[in-house]
Amino acid sequence: MTKFFLITFLLISFSFAGYSQIYVIKGGIARFSTSAETFGIDSQFEGVGPGLNGTINLNDSTFRFTFELKKLKTGIKLRDTHMHEDYLETDYYPLATYNGKIKSNGRSGAVIATGAFTIHGVTQTVTATGFISDTRLKARWLIKLTDYGIEVPEKFIINKVKDTLSMSVDVEIKEKK
Repeated sequence: MTKFFLITFLLISFSFAGYSQIYVIKGGIARFSTSAETFGIDSQFEGVGPGLNGTINLNDSTFRFTFELKKLKTGIKLRDTHMHEDYLETDYYPLATYNGKIKSNGRSGAVIATGAFTIHGVTQTVTATGFISDTRLKARWLIKLTDYGIEVPEKFIINKVKDTLSMSVDVEIKEKK
């Protein structure tokens, strides 16, 4: 009987040892949303881009994402030009990165991630909340532009962009083979 339990334990152990929990993201979509005040009325707008790449390693609960900021678009060409040239300065700071640790209750479900978010050459500790499954990651976090040395756009008297941005990702993840 003892041999039976030993063999069963070893078989279960070896089956988990070969099980990889490393996921890859290539060309994922990232987005931000904020609002701008025009004549005292708030109006929402967002930026979206396909330049998100990264890895999620559930074996050691780490993640690393990079995002190509030049791929971020708001739907208005002039606003995009100002965003890239005057505020994000994407020629000098082409990437946003987010690296850190994930806290979860297992392989899938609700997650909290805390790590170093870098944009515009400045790194701050950020906490994101989200959900992970075998095929998808959804997460959201807030940043303040001024915390990253980004001037809050007030170029036009009638428009004032809020300092806080809601950042989010909703990406397909694939197990690394």
